[in-house]
Amino acid sequence: MKTEEFIVQLHEELELEVPLNEDTNLKDLEEWDSMAAMIVIGFVSNNFNVILNANDIQNITTISSLIDRVGRDKFN
Repeated sequence: MKTEEFIVQLHEELELEVPLNEDTNLKDLEEWDSMAAMIVIGFVSNNFNVILNANDIQNITTISSLIDRVGRDKFN
């Protein structure tokens, strides 16, 4: 999956009204809550077989840091 594709799909999964980019701070989004965190965990698990835990969610701030946690090598 390409990074741009990941961002578009994540945007759709979270049903956001504002655009996302790698610099977007997830925790600054009005829609960010525990349900959004669960959606991100499921989305990453389904697409990359990477399991995010509570510490990961706490430490992830931007889309870029989420991509780093998943592993940039998994993106083409």
